[in-house]
Amino acid sequence: MSAPAPSRLLLTSVIRPFGGPGEGDSVGAELFHAQVTRAQGPFSLRQVIRVWALDYLAENVLAPTVTLHYPSRRELVRELARGHYTHVGINFVVATFHKVREMVPLIRQHAPGAKIILGGYGTVLPDEVLGPWADAICREEGVGFLRRQLAEPLDRPICHPHAPIPSPQVIGYQSANVVGHVTAGLGCPNGCDFCCTSHFFKRRYERFAPSGRDLYEALLATRRRAADDGKTMKSYIVIDEDFFLHRRRAREFLACVREGGEAFSIMGFGSVKGLSQFSAREIAAMGFTLIWNAFEGAESGYAKQRGRPLAELYRDLRGVGCAQLTSMIIGFPYQDEARMRAEFEQLMALEPSMIQCLIYFAFPGTPFHEQVIAEGRYRPDFERAPDLRRWDGFAMHFKHPKIDRPEVIEEMQRELYREDFRRLGPSPVRLARVWLTGFEQLRDDPDPLLRARAELLRGEVRGVLPLLRTAIRFAPSAEARTAAERLRADIIRLTGAPSVAEAARERVAPLLYLGSWLARAAGVTQQPGLLRVVHRASGAESSRHTRLVHRLQGSVHAGLGTALADDVRAAVDRLRRRVVGEAPAPEAVRVVTRRATGLPRSRSLPVVRDEEAPPCAAAMATEDEWEPAEHGEHAG
Repeated sequence: MSAPAPSRLLLTSVIRPFGGPGEGDSVGAELFHAQVTRAQGPFSLRQVIRVWALDYLAENVLAPTVTLHYPSRRELVRELARGHYTHVGINFVVATFHKVREMVPLIRQHAPGAKIILGGYGTVLPDEVLGPWADAICREEGVGFLRRQLAEPLDRPICHPHAPIPSPQVIGYQSANVVGHVTAGLGCPNGCDFCCTSHFFKRRYERFAPSGRDLYEALLATRRRAADDGKTMKSYIVIDEDFFLHRRRAREFLACVREGGEAFSIMGFGSVKGLSQFSAREIAAMGFTLIWNAFEGAESGYAKQRGRPLAELYRDLRGVGCAQLTSMIIGFPYQDEARMRAEFEQLMALEPSMIQCLIYFAFPGTPFHEQVIAEGRYRPDFERAPDLRRWDGFAMHFKHPKIDRPEVIEEMQRELYREDFRRLGPSPVRLARVWLTGFEQLRDDPDPLLRARAELLRGEVRGVLPLLRTAIRFAPSAEARTAAERLRADIIRLTGAPSVAEAARERVAPLLYLGSWLARAAGVTQQPGLLRVVHRASGAESSRHTRLVHRLQGSVHAGLGTALADDVRAAVDRLRRRVVGEAPAPEAVRVVTRRATGLPRSRSLPVVRDEEAPPCAAAMATEDEWEPAEHGEHAG
């Protein structure tokens, strides 16, 4: 009997284009533009986020692997035809499951011998829905699962991949720098009742960076890889649902940064509870310049919100140049329209640099979903025939005790995004104000690390300076235009007049603004481009892919032919929708999800007994690093 063929693995995101018929515009490749700065027009931050899970999986198996981030249908078919793959993995969410249903027939046609593996948060859907489209379903930490699928050793440590992304684009201006990324851990012990992330991992926290030293060395390593590829990496994203909750590791990381003496620029995530364990100066010394945290709702009762008063915490963090991206939720059962608006006023008083505003959502696998099902509170149309394309945090799915029409909450969500932009202005201007404050406060600080941070913040501020004349002209309100004018004057006063290059960019910026506005209005050059990365290959197949990551931004970065093809397809879709209306939800999904509504989430398939599936270099947080919620309150 001949030996089985060696494994060859293809890992892919769902296919583009995004925003097609029936799809919500909050689902796609851009987190900021889709869910945060979505109402800010050309001032919106445009940054395509690669599917980092694919990179971690590829880095931590032995089989030759190719990852595809945002292929088109044709690009996927071409890869399948030439790859001789034994396994194909697709990462998806519930709202993109319809794309999985388009991809699987292509895989079965062009790679008939390949085993199809589904993974990602979309696997909260029950087996009755997913089973026909997969040979295996991963509903756990993916590295260990994939190693079992490939019959590889399970006990190797987790290695961090080199997975940079482009720096954000604003009004069409794209820096050549790249942003580094390291995942410190997966899951969250907070257990908020609506949170798929927390309950997907059963409130376990899977460590990818066991110590602060591991995290610090991973950041330096990815920067070295970028430099070897001829690219500059000036900032980082640390993925961890509540980095500061794990105080021992955070303090180890702080010690490493102090020892190295270099100031970092990091975006991270932290709750009030976690942040309250550190002083603002300590958070600044670690290198955080932007933190995503939760306001949620004033009476939501999540334990993660206990700690320092938000106004005091935000004031101290602004003083050291650390901006805030704050999430709010509307549609809590205790809220009526007046209460939602009152809580939005509280949020505006905090002056966050960015906001996310989502609708309270009963996501499968969460306690809130179980409660809504048990109480019969799903809206009849979603229970009878749920359109999975709208399971995105931007649609009201359950019956609200105080608001009869779901459209009221959905329209309020749109209104609050617009009002945030009108009152506080473009987020790049708000970020620069916080960073300038940090520069001013820290430039003469006795701590040399914080003085180095001040210079780093000065550089961030100067990067925004060429945008400000455009903001003075095009910001959405008199208040916002005045804020931009004052900021420009303060930047010049504190850091110097515009250089020749900065002045030239200032003159060009209004044209870029108008070009961005026209492109968005016409729906052209809005799609991501393909990033293909070859792992564990040499010679002609080897890719030094830092040089290629700007292809993710689409448009001319991905090649003019690709951009034009995407634009033509999008234009055809828009024309068809105007003529015949929105496409209905896929019929097969309607039928089986009606039967499966409320079923508990199944385990990974094929089922592996617990004793056969030891954790793969991942550990649950110890109790001295976090405390479960007290009995009788929301676990948050």
